[in-house]
Amino acid sequence: MKIAIVNLTSGGLSGGYLKYLVNLVPLLRQDPRVTKLDVFVPEGVLLPAQCGSLRLWPKRDGSAGFPALRGTLASLAPDVVFFPTARLVDCGAIPTVVMVRNMEPLLVPFGGNGWRESLRNLARARVAHRACDRASRVIAVSDYVRRFIVERWRLPSAKIGRVYHGVAAEPAAAAAPASLQQVGRFVFTAGSIRPARGLEDLIRATPALLRAHPDLAVVIGGKADAVSHDYEARMQHLAARQGVARAIVWTGQLSSAEMAWAYGRCAAFVVTSRAEACPNVALEALSHGAPVVSTSQDPMPEFFGGTATYYRPEHADELALRVTQIMAEPEPAAAARRESARARAAEFPWRRTADETVTELDLAAKREPRTEDRKPRTENRKP
Repeated sequence: MKIAIVNLTSGGLSGGYLKYLVNLVPLLRQDPRVTKLDVFVPEGVLLPAQCGSLRLWPKRDGSAGFPALRGTLASLAPDVVFFPTARLVDCGAIPTVVMVRNMEPLLVPFGGNGWRESLRNLARARVAHRACDRASRVIAVSDYVRRFIVERWRLPSAKIGRVYHGVAAEPAAAAAPASLQQVGRFVFTAGSIRPARGLEDLIRATPALLRAHPDLAVVIGGKADAVSHDYEARMQHLAARQGVARAIVWTGQLSSAEMAWAYGRCAAFVVTSRAEACPNVALEALSHGAPVVSTSQDPMPEFFGGTATYYRPEHADELALRVTQIMAEPEPAAAARRESARARAAEFPWRRTADETVTELDLAAKREPRTEDRKPRTENRKP
């Protein structure tokens, strides 16, 4: 089977998405069912060497309807084109597969965002819906996402496959971040700093945590993107109003080694997010054996299972209680929790992700083209 992977992006690629490609693409190339694999990115976007040689399309190609990209795809004649970013380019009769991996625009397009970002999220949701509707097949990265597509968008369940992301079998080597070298016991959370992150739960829980553990630090890993600096400022102002600013360490973006260090040494890893599909940090925390306190919002229980302790979103008092309970566990129970987390992480290998992805692409490639697929699309033009 000849596969083309088209990474439709107007800018760079997120850290989580890069991890996805770096882990998936080499395994796809090794799959005996794959005879040829071409990976496309727009000019100016770089991928790590593990992804192999790339095919490019001009930066301005999208504004004209992607004629260069579509022309190259037509000449290569792949059996299927895979769009992992829930956007779609008309490929004529070539079967297409899209993947839905970002639930924020679909669930909380407003959710504390500024009006510009809210409008962008509405547009992203519309584009994703249209792409799923037009694609030959859709990959959802969790059962939760699959249910959303079927129940909210009314797409046929037979068209939607579920493929989890994976996590590295061996965690990255650890290195202490400079900002944490003087920190003692700490609670850790990580991810992009955006309104959908729900950091206010943890900040509001911090006064109660400090009453029980006065020397505790709350470490917030990750950075705000260009449209989320206002949210970051609001969270820092909230910490000041709560009287806990001194206890919170904002680390900014952490490297893989620094994340590994924090996962392995935190008293608890806290997940407060309001909108996730298949959170990379959840799988990484499990792989390092971190004790987890998570919001009960889907899809978190789908990934953590019985290894985590849960609290209801927006219930900061409940979050503080759960963290305090985990920190009070005797060592035998804590060791058992760490081992259980690592065992859970082992259920999400990248090789399974690659194998199931190829299976989904093969299902799309073998489908009988619809009548409208066989006909070349024409535009209405005045003579």
